Amino acid sequence: MRYRVSEDATRDLQEIFLYWAKRANLQAADRLMDGIVERFWLLGEYPDAGRTAEEIAVGVKCFAAGKYLIYYRKTRGRIDIFHVFHGARNQGKAFQEIQKRF
Repeated sequence: MRYRVSEDATRDLQEIFLYWAKRANLQAADRLMDGIVERFWLLGEYPDAGRTAEEIAVGVKCFAAGKYLIYYRKTRGRIDIFHVFHGARNQGKAFQEIQKRF
């Protein structure tokens, strides 16, 4: 199975990268991105690995990548990754903020 990264998830990843590049350094930000993207591949291979996140939306699953949570949905022949948020963040509120922005 393969994966597709949504525009929203791409934006999330860019924000995470910039945050860590400024706060730590480029190498730390790169390592973090590599760890998250590696999980995308893993989820593509094992789409049922995540826990259900029905409180967010129907059919949504969540999988941890270090301190970050990857939200995705299994579709026909692939998984769609639609958000990556820090685990300490209020997840329901984060989704509400995203919906308000767009």
